[in-house]
Amino acid sequence: MRRVSRSKDEIGERTRYLRRWTLMGVAIGAASAAGALFLIAAVKLVSAWTLGAMAGLTPPEPGGEAAAGYVYHVARPWAIPLVMGAGGLVGGLLVWWLAPETAGVGTNAAIRAFHQREEIPLRTPILKVVTSAITIGTGMTSGREGPIAQIGAGTGSWMGRVFRLTPRERNIALAAGLGAGISAMFKAPLAGAIIGAEIWYAEDFEVEALIPAIIASVVGYAIVGYFVGFQPIFALGRDPAAFDHPATLLLYAALGVACAIAARALFAVFFPTQRFFRRFPLPVATTVGGLLTGLVALAVPSVVGTGYGWVQLAILNDYSVLGPLMLLAAAGAEIVCASLTLGSGNSGGIFGPSVVIGGLLGASFGAGAAALFPGVVSNPATFAIVGMVAFFAATAKAPISTIIMISEMTGGYGLLAPALVAVAVAFLLSGHGTIFPAQVRTRLQSPAHAEEFRPLRLREVRVADAMTREPLTIDPDVPVSHALDALVKARVGGLPVLEEGRLVGMITRTDALNVRDSARARTPVREAMTTALVTCHPDEDLFTVLDRLIVHDVGRLPVVERHAPDKLVGLLRRADVRKAVAATEGPAAPAAEPGPAL
Repeated sequence: MRRVSRSKDEIGERTRYLRRWTLMGVAIGAASAAGALFLIAAVKLVSAWTLGAMAGLTPPEPGGEAAAGYVYHVARPWAIPLVMGAGGLVGGLLVWWLAPETAGVGTNAAIRAFHQREEIPLRTPILKVVTSAITIGTGMTSGREGPIAQIGAGTGSWMGRVFRLTPRERNIALAAGLGAGISAMFKAPLAGAIIGAEIWYAEDFEVEALIPAIIASVVGYAIVGYFVGFQPIFALGRDPAAFDHPATLLLYAALGVACAIAARALFAVFFPTQRFFRRFPLPVATTVGGLLTGLVALAVPSVVGTGYGWVQLAILNDYSVLGPLMLLAAAGAEIVCASLTLGSGNSGGIFGPSVVIGGLLGASFGAGAAALFPGVVSNPATFAIVGMVAFFAATAKAPISTIIMISEMTGGYGLLAPALVAVAVAFLLSGHGTIFPAQVRTRLQSPAHAEEFRPLRLREVRVADAMTREPLTIDPDVPVSHALDALVKARVGGLPVLEEGRLVGMITRTDALNVRDSARARTPVREAMTTALVTCHPDEDLFTVLDRLIVHDVGRLPVVERHAPDKLVGLLRRADVRKAVAATEGPAAPAAEPGPAL
């Protein structure tokens, strides 16, 4: 009967969980889709009023968004830096006055809110739409996915408050909102859901967020697809995007090496640029960042806006505007301009520029590989597609979701094997650096999981770092009364007993009090002490030793050398363990900015 009752309880709990997160997921997905549609419309509107009207610019668009082919035209190129500088000024003033938290990379802000369990105000996603539309619409180098990640996360956080969720549940709602935003904007529901569980850590996964993120991502994708179409964001052209020669795996591995090097270059440029601009007031920094980006755009037009149209041309093997070497130069320019735009505080996302950098780098690599190995490389465009996901995996430390994304971007599994190779190589060789400094390595370092993982943090603390060195000791031949006086005076529960420098036992208050009052003055410690000792070693971790303290129900352990079990080097008390636990309760340090730490 007990088993049946337990099974019914489990089924009931799972049913309630699924019902709650289905409703929450639908609501979060719908709200994120609304934010995505509004952002798309706002970017197009700002772009038409600024770059279109003032500079006469018609940039190429990706296949999933192109209405009239892939064209590039600019009537007044000299106006581009002026438009970007003006956009930086207006956007910087709005951020400075109304919502400083919307400055810079939106995904990083969402990650920080997740780990610190910060509630994202409703004004944040609303203003993020406005400021990001100004940044992207005026042509600065930025992506729409970063803003929609913060918009989706903010929506999830707000709904968590509306539905009175616990702090842990609000974090799950935030994660689901971020995944739904990515799914809606990139038309990649499964990858968006996985990102919603993966992006928070460099080497871990938020498993509890997966089901809510899947529900929200599917809903967000369905709604946005209904209004703008379900076609993949990039068109593949007539040549098949498939793995068709085993020897190309070596080339894809080499592409992974190139993406890892480029990722390190992005870290080395982005973070110093960000530190430089922090010296100036926000409107000044954003204006200068926009103006400098516009000046670079005069020489390299692919840095204007999201840049997806230029990646589309590369996927179609169209080198009429940018040749293979210019594609490589364009990838470098994208690194510089993304750093200038976002490092200066302009609102946006690094996700989009990362995809463009990887796509342009992969296209240049593929063109070179086709020239050198024409019998092996049948379609250079496949390297552009794989480069997109390999570079983002290296910079964002999100390999699983980016591998899945390759299938959703191409509409099939033809490039899955090459993507696995390139992503693995790029991820491993890019080091511990990440473009999102708010990421932590694992859940163990996240303040959001501090309570559940606090004991496990003791695995990182050695006994030698927590023990009491040179503890008070006592001789085995002194009377028990003398030992009891020493215990009371020192306010300790037990003393190691040393004979000629060798550990021979422990005398505790309980041991001393077990001797009759009348006999304590004439009974030596040797007769009352405990000789069956439970000890520990300086190189053991506190988690292991804490279990020993609990199992044997003792308040302290003598610390002895491994090679000399009678040589006392310290005493580990429960109070010492409590101090170590308290030291781990502070906020976990976020991942270091990877620029100087590579």
